[in-house]
Amino acid sequence: MSNKLKQILKIGLPWGFGMFVLLTFIFPYFNDEDITLKKIGIAFPLWMVGGLLFGYAMNRWLPKEK
Repeated sequence: MSNKLKQILKIGLPWGFGMFVLLTFIFPYFNDEDITLKKIGIAFPLWMVGGLLFGYAMNRWLPKEK
């Protein structure tokens, strides 16, 4: 696995997982909304793909450390 891909995964997956937990479990809990298996099944892959896109964007456009 290339170093660039490792950086994308290292940045993107934790961000995507954090957003998944926050927006699928925590916010609905405090708003008294139902947390269903269907919502979880839809949200998880979407947030993981979103996390990978976020990781790619951060790797692509942020200045590199030297």
